[in-house]
Amino acid sequence: MCCPPCGIVCAVTGNFWVLLGTRFVQGLFIPCLTTCVAAYLAKTLPIEGLNVAMGSYVSATVAGGLGGRLLGGFIHPPLHWRYAFITASVFVLAATLAAYHFLPSEKRNPTTEVQTLGFLDLVVRSDLLRIFSVAFSAFFVFSSVFNYLPFYLSAPPFGLSTEFVTLTYCSYLVGILAAPLAGKLSNRIGNGASMALGAVVFGVSLGATLLKTVPAIAACLAVICAGFFCIHAAAAGSLNRRLESGRGRANSLYVLSYYLGGCIGITLTGYVYVSSGWSGIVVTGITKLVIPLASGLWEVFTERNHQFEPKSSNSL
Repeated sequence: MCCPPCGIVCAVTGNFWVLLGTRFVQGLFIPCLTTCVAAYLAKTLPIEGLNVAMGSYVSATVAGGLGGRLLGGFIHPPLHWRYAFITASVFVLAATLAAYHFLPSEKRNPTTEVQTLGFLDLVVRSDLLRIFSVAFSAFFVFSSVFNYLPFYLSAPPFGLSTEFVTLTYCSYLVGILAAPLAGKLSNRIGNGASMALGAVVFGVSLGATLLKTVPAIAACLAVICAGFFCIHAAAAGSLNRRLESGRGRANSLYVLSYYLGGCIGITLTGYVYVSSGWSGIVVTGITKLVIPLASGLWEVFTERNHQFEPKSSNSL
């Protein structure tokens, strides 16, 4: 419930530091929300439906990300950017009240809760560290691509307008469809194979953005989204299918790795973009995608020898 009041403060303040501080507070609470959602799904759904559920969860985050960008880029510019904060706050409040009213309560098992894995138990597991590295690396590349692509497209030889560049985020629509399908694909070929396939698709389409035509880049962005959300959905599903307990903490570490990847990726590739341009972003991204590719292939190997199926689908 912190986000709606913060949004209102952002809308009415005339002080830059108040705006910055309030946005920082929002940034602290949003990962908490995403962690709780992932843990809730893992606790309340049968294991056989978890991959598809995680894919649908990723799809919902895609729709939200796209909606927020279109909200700020198209709907409110004729009015004022401040209205975007008010509208977003209303949406978050409505979603919070709906979740409180309609979602069923969790079934608690005191015996299981005592045995919940701690953070130290989770971070020393090599199989989980690989998944956290996948989240870090995939979002490192994805956030870098979409952060610096507007600069690339607005500069020569393209010289596209802000409105046209905003339209490129419509490629997120592919993710809305791709994420649930990735969950179904993971059920058929395994999470590791889905991660590896997503990394290959992501890397090839990223390399193809070096073609200096707008239609080619637009098509590549759609395929980039498909590859990224395939990786993300498969990694989230793999994480939760491996654990009998500690899913809440494990998902918080996953989200931490995910956002650290985005933060560090945007920061480091900013220097790359200044020194080497878009080609530097592409080379850096493809190099970084070796991590989800290798992790996916390793999981394919281990999946053939072990089954990571928890004995109970309701325990945390």
